[in-house]
Amino acid sequence: MKKSTIILVILLIIPSVIVLFYNNARHPQIVETVTFHQKLTHYKLFKGPLADLNPTDNAITYELSSELFTDYAQKQRFIVLPDGEKIQSTGQGLPVFPEGTLIAKTFFYQHSIKHHNSKYIVETRLLIKKDSQWNAATYQWNETQDEALLILKGEKVPILFKDHEGNIKEINYQIPSKEACITCHRQNDQLVPIGPKVQNLGRMVNLQNRETNELKFLQHEGVLALNNKNLSSSLVAYNDTAAPIDKRARAYLDINCAHCHNPSGTANFTLIDLRYETPFKQTGIKIKQGKIGMRMAVLGEMHMPKLGTTVIDKEGLKLVLDYIKTLDQHNK
Repeated sequence: MKKSTIILVILLIIPSVIVLFYNNARHPQIVETVTFHQKLTHYKLFKGPLADLNPTDNAITYELSSELFTDYAQKQRFIVLPDGEKIQSTGQGLPVFPEGTLIAKTFFYQHSIKHHNSKYIVETRLLIKKDSQWNAATYQWNETQDEALLILKGEKVPILFKDHEGNIKEINYQIPSKEACITCHRQNDQLVPIGPKVQNLGRMVNLQNRETNELKFLQHEGVLALNNKNLSSSLVAYNDTAAPIDKRARAYLDINCAHCHNPSGTANFTLIDLRYETPFKQTGIKIKQGKIGMRMAVLGEMHMPKLGTTVIDKEGLKLVLDYIKTLDQHNK
């Protein structure tokens, strides 16, 4: 092998070794405080036939203003609180969930071609808080859609489905491994929920034929202790074309990227902070705008988001690229 080739190989390997060493040194193993059951039905989260996804009576269903892109899968989200307990909001970030809280998120495709154009449920992810620590688990649904089993190493599931525009799409959906779940949910040495920040819950929802702010609804239901100041700075929906493009793009980057790309996340060494609330000049977006667009536009090892997707989010990519084009005119 030529000397120049050896040097090139070494130069390519060194960054990976540095990143691996850095992550192992900075992020020691998290010890779980929950032993998850093998079957999802143990938790009695649904009533009636499991495939109907009808949550138990004490479940609190919620929606997000801007949600994670996961290969076009649809999601059902709900929280189960211990009896008599409330969620406490302390600002725009994650509220304080009481000990014993369970958060469930189920991923499904509404029109699966293989299943006669009907709903096909792929996975359910659980977060359970015990001893002041969050614990994560993933359950893969079986073909008969009457049980989901705990998995640790992840799984690829071929999906052929019809999207909201009637187009047929084929993907190899990736159920995350235990390690991948920890990577995304980790903030310093703790696991935390990603989606249900106060600022991401302030959307308008239709309840009993009336538009209501979701935070106010949760407060009215007695499950959220809310400071009304929390209503003033909600994330926009990034697919709302009537909203300013900078707010839409920042909301997209927040929910899809910021759980890793923030000072406490597993990608903090990249020096990019993509949280919505971070002032623009402190995000690093301006300096790394070209790299952000490039990483979103490719698949394979260079693809971003690194985990949770196997296809390019064309709509999300276009939004971010259109936003990047405006940065020279609006550098603020």
